[in-house]
Amino acid sequence: MSYCIASRKLLIALLIGSPLAPLPVAKPKPAGDVQTGKIIFEKLGCQRCHGSVGEGMIATGKDASPPKIAATRLSLGDFVQSVRKPKGQMPPFGSQQVSDPELSDVYAYLQSLGSQPKLVLPSSASPQNGQHLYMAFGCYECHGYQGQGSVETGGSRIGPPQIPYSSFIAYVRQPTGGMPPYAVKAASDAQLADIYVFLKSRPQATPSKSISLLNQ
Repeated sequence: MSYCIASRKLLIALLIGSPLAPLPVAKPKPAGDVQTGKIIFEKLGCQRCHGSVGEGMIATGKDASPPKIAATRLSLGDFVQSVRKPKGQMPPFGSQQVSDPELSDVYAYLQSLGSQPKLVLPSSASPQNGQHLYMAFGCYECHGYQGQGSVETGGSRIGPPQIPYSSFIAYVRQPTGGMPPYAVKAASDAQLADIYVFLKSRPQATPSKSISLLNQ
């Protein structure tokens, strides 16, 4: 008899939605528009330090490594605060540069990315082969033989690169301006890694304040 009563109670509990069998609760989506956030993310140049998909950058030397911000664990409020009053070398972004609703869009975009692994520059990358490929692909025609850029062609200075490896790859694949895109069939990731380390080996630009003719 007690077995029948217990079975009946269990059946009733299942039918009325007892706490014994809670329904799954959908995780709320972050406020903001993902596509708009991606546009703002790129417009502000966030990818130059944090990577094209927020995966962060593995820095070398004394420089601090820009953190991974894809799928950030910060709350929206803390994220906005970190942009307004950042720590380290990151410059602050005031409300005149990017509004709170726009940062909400960026936050939604970052949350949509999931956990992105950092793209590590292969240790086998060769600057010697990179120089050969740089010439073979005709990069020098716009960016100069040392990646110093050119006023005549309008090619920007790319040596040494001021963006992380992942952003360099992403830009070559989908560039802006007049630069043609290079698909994987035209230039593999391994070849672009060689070109990147070649450009990294180029000397830094001479500061204008150290050029006497410009300070007379």
